[in-house]
Amino acid sequence: MPVLSPSGKTLLTFDPEDLPLYFSSKPDLSARSRSRVLSSLRTWSRFLEVEGVRKDPTEELSSPKIPRTLPKVLSQEEIARLLSAPEGKRPEGVRDRAILAFFYASGLRVSEVAAFPMERLNLETGALVVTGKGAKERISFLDSASLALVRTYCETVRSLWHPPGPELFVARDGAPLSRQALWTLIKKYGRKAGITSPLSPHVLRHSFATHLLEKGLDIRSIQLLLGHEDIRTTEIYTHVSLAHLKKTLEEHHPRGKAKERD
Repeated sequence: MPVLSPSGKTLLTFDPEDLPLYFSSKPDLSARSRSRVLSSLRTWSRFLEVEGVRKDPTEELSSPKIPRTLPKVLSQEEIARLLSAPEGKRPEGVRDRAILAFFYASGLRVSEVAAFPMERLNLETGALVVTGKGAKERISFLDSASLALVRTYCETVRSLWHPPGPELFVARDGAPLSRQALWTLIKKYGRKAGITSPLSPHVLRHSFATHLLEKGLDIRSIQLLLGHEDIRTTEIYTHVSLAHLKKTLEEHHPRGKAKERD
């Protein structure tokens, strides 16, 4: 039976006061890791209580506070470099430029892009019907520039490749692109665009929401576009926008510059 050092108690005999001793012996554990350990101990202790072995000693314990981290967001200049990174003359380049534009213009999750059926996109208006988490549907839209790239891909590349399935974005053999393939594609063009920070499909989703907020779109509309169940999930982008504003003020405010010179 594993021992909770330094108390020497086992998972069958530990008391609530043993846990602070255990965590103090592991100072490198982050708040998130401590929370996971405590969650596992709670599940184990509840099982023991149900089985009649002992009373749950974790019942009164509170979880450690996990600091809220702001999502990574690209600048609009980085987005412009990324979208222009694919070589537009090759068929794969035409497709990849359309994919990157689609990600940033729609704010879809990578799983939603991978499975997105072509029939759910109106190539005239740019409206798309998205099936998100819990099979819930929502509406999003492509801007005119992104729609033009997607339309070009559909008319000049997708229609010429091996008879494709229903998915919008496919490979030469007509098979849909997997989530992993889309991750690899984004990382590849991120390196080509000179973006050194970690890049993923979710970074494009974060950038989509943050840039819309900075341009004045209200938080409720952004919630609908992202398909968030809870408005509190969307509100993190207000913190990102405020962080951006603070940085901008520090860079451009006269007193900020004076402080740098001092």
